[in-house]
Formats: sequence, structure tokens, C-alpha cells
Amino acid sequence: MANFTEKAIVETLNELLKTKTIDRITVKDLTEACGISRNTFYYHFHDIYEVLTRDFIERADTMLKAHDEDESWESLFVEGLSFLYENRTTINHIYGSLDSDSLDRFLDTVVYRYTLEVVEEESGEGRFSARTIALAAEFYKNALVGAVLGWIENDMKESPEELAHLYDSVFSGTIENLLDSIEKAI
Repeated sequence: MANFTEKAIVETLNELLKTKTIDRITVKDLTEACGISRNTFYYHFHDIYEVLTRDFIERADTMLKAHDEDESWESLFVEGLSFLYENRTTINHIYGSLDSDSLDRFLDTVVYRYTLEVVEEESGEGRFSARTIALAAEFYKNALVGAVLGWIENDMKESPEELAHLYDSVFSGTIENLLDSIEKAI
């Protein structure tokens, strides 16, 4: 975050999301709760969705930077799912809003970055084209985002560990086969 005011805005939005869906929170609600003027808000952000998106991306970047390269993808997936699980009231208020696209965009952005990194590591240097690698990463991103959104929609009944283990089992050993198939097809 650039400064104290932006951090305060993000923290205030997160507090409001504990009690309201995002489509029910207005800039007026946010500025009053934060103790700032509308001009101050608009100096830093275009709208509430920008606040939410920036917060999500910064959290994800922090998580990805802290991830040890020797750790399995499953452990990072557990960490991301655990964040969603621990903040399920907020996540449900975002997912249940009229504009749940913010959550979808966040998941797409974060999960793609990670799947791309994993696929690049598994692909072997120079063995596959950049397009093949990007297509494989997109395939895994879509599968994982769909799984996470389904998990949220079903009230997060499985633990983060259970869901991550299930998808680790499903994807285990498939990356190289997918890369070979894509490379042959294009």
C-alpha cells in the first residue's frame, strides 16, 4: 500500500464486508466509517471494487513471495484456501453480491500467476513453447478457479487441506502429458 490513508481505506472496507455484501457498501459508508472525505477516497481509488482488487492482489503477492520454492504446490494451495476459509464471511459477502466478478477476477489473476510458475518449473527449460506453457497454465487455472468457486458456493464444507489434497491427487503427474498434448496440437 502506498500510504496510511490507503491502508485505512482497505481496513475499513474489510470491516464493512463483515456485515454487508460489497454491492450494499457505498463510498459514503466507507468514507464515513473511515473518517475521510469523498475527495480523499477518489484521490486514491476509482471505486470500491478497486480497493478490493488491490487488497486481494497485494495479499496474494505477499503470500506468493513468502512461498518457499521447495514447498509443494499443494502447500501453497492450502495457504490460499485457508485465507479464504478464515475470511469466509467476507468472501461470502463478496461472492453473494450482485458483482461477484471481483472475486472471479482476483482468483483468475492470482491462480494464473501460480499455475504459470508451476507449469514453467515442470516443463523443463526450452522444451516447450511459451504458448504451450501459457495454454497449460490457463487450463489449470480454470480448473482450480472453478474448484474454489464451487467450494465457496457449497459453504466451504471441506477443509482447505482436504480440497488441496484432492486436487493434488487429480493433477499429480498430468502437467507433462498436457504440455505434450498441447505442443502436438498447435
